[in-house]
Amino acid sequence: MKSQPTVAVLLALAPALAGAQTYPSGFRQTHVLTGLSTPTQARFAHDGRIYVAEKSGRIRVFDNLLDTTPQLLGDVGAGVHDYHDRGLLGLALDPHFPERPYLYVLYTHNGGLFDDRPPRWPLANCPSPPGATSQGGGCVVSGRLDRLTIAGGKVVATTILVEDWFQQFPSHSIGSVHFGADGYLYAGGGDGASYNWGDWGQHGNPAWPDRRSPAGQGGALRAQGLEIAEAYTDRVWLNGTIVRIDPATGAAAPGNPLAPPRGADAQAARIIAYGLRNPFRFTIRPGTSEVWIGDVGANTWEEINVLPAVGPDAALRNFGWPCFEGRLHNTLYAARPICATLYGGNDSGGRTPVTAPWYAYAHNGSNAISGLAFYQGGGYPAEYAGALFFADYNANRIRVIKDGNGDGLPDAPADGTAPLFADGGSSLAVDLLTGPGGDLFFLNIGEGRLTRVSYNADPSEPNLAPSAAVALAAGQAYAGGPRTIGFSAANSVDPDAADTLGYAWDLDDDGAFDDGTAIEASADFQAPGEHRIAVRVSDDRGGSDVARMTILVTDPLIFADGFDPPRR
Repeated sequence: MKSQPTVAVLLALAPALAGAQTYPSGFRQTHVLTGLSTPTQARFAHDGRIYVAEKSGRIRVFDNLLDTTPQLLGDVGAGVHDYHDRGLLGLALDPHFPERPYLYVLYTHNGGLFDDRPPRWPLANCPSPPGATSQGGGCVVSGRLDRLTIAGGKVVATTILVEDWFQQFPSHSIGSVHFGADGYLYAGGGDGASYNWGDWGQHGNPAWPDRRSPAGQGGALRAQGLEIAEAYTDRVWLNGTIVRIDPATGAAAPGNPLAPPRGADAQAARIIAYGLRNPFRFTIRPGTSEVWIGDVGANTWEEINVLPAVGPDAALRNFGWPCFEGRLHNTLYAARPICATLYGGNDSGGRTPVTAPWYAYAHNGSNAISGLAFYQGGGYPAEYAGALFFADYNANRIRVIKDGNGDGLPDAPADGTAPLFADGGSSLAVDLLTGPGGDLFFLNIGEGRLTRVSYNADPSEPNLAPSAAVALAAGQAYAGGPRTIGFSAANSVDPDAADTLGYAWDLDDDGAFDDGTAIEASADFQAPGEHRIAVRVSDDRGGSDVARMTILVTDPLIFADGFDPPRR
């Protein structure tokens, strides 16, 4: 079961993979940010800045895509166990960042779960004893999701939102963190089990035991924790799950399948899906709260699983691991009681019957799905509208699944048939995202860089779209009473130095960029509520990008003594 690692030992293979990267005709790549140390996730802010998480726990910020000297925003430091597939792996910005100055990080915590303080182990090592992958060993750690408060370009406060995700062995750690369109925070973590044998807890570390899983139902079976017991108090880890939480408190988000009044246990209430092996990367389909999950496989199958948006009648989803891999029974665990239950009734048994993958592909040697992103529009040919891109770190490839029927969703192909988009070279992608110009970007962890994939119908006249930026003008505030508010697009940049930029503003949210053509603009806002602002920045060769932000107008006080406070 050694096909799993997505980050760790594989870094040593990077030099051997160097070579030409091939794309469809008209596409090309440029390395836009370089000199990073094992970057794991990147995020674009609407003011033009780019935030990059590094595996060791550092968070760097670039002023824009032309910046070559990033600043250190913060360092999670000794709290991170940067070893194998462990480290700082997830990063998200508040949807209104930087006006709401919160940044979210998901990382392997070097300690925790047993009332002790980090560091428990050497920061980038697992000594022997106990041995990283030894039976009866493993450097046992947890996972943490923190909210960081940013001021003056630095982290000034840290709030722990969730600590859980028991991890005995060095893979199947935590992964991604994203906001849905519903404003809630989504995070995922793996089973914390061994990838060298069928692990149901029979080789636990006696010094740091799994204190929640019943005997013979630990290891990978933690991913089926909600199938184990009828009473969930102190019995359910978050291993192998996707959680949906309040970004301010870490508590379960309202409407979750087991949130009150449908459930009483605070831990179980966070869970919206389980039965995942290592959901290292997932993405949210743009404009929705629909979760598309890349689940790293074991011996045979890699999976893409789809989790519908939580609605009024939200139901749990169980994606089957370790009883299932792909669409098939997993023979390593078939005799375990939990699996026998799920196999009942022609695979319809259990508390939550198993949901099959949306798409799966078989291993060809070693594979590890390592990034997903939806194309949202820009300079690519029309056939890519609504397409889903996904990367495989071990295979060193990026594939694409297009929306052929135009319904806004990619069309699931037969398993193993997703077309190739990028092949070879040294992609080593551990995250896919879209950015300026709508282009696809990926982080190369081995070579420490952010790469952009752009398109020009005529390769002899290459052009990169500009990067638009919108920010409040100096002295302006995100929230306040009715007022005139100014905005600036001054941090917009173009990677082609000779290009001239033009500006067009939409200040009344009518979809028309007809409210100003200068680098700065202002408008009067009277109606209470959020107002959306956008600026389109164009170069003189047909490239363009749009940046958007919101401001909040609060009700004026009726009484000067504050008897009638502003509504939120």
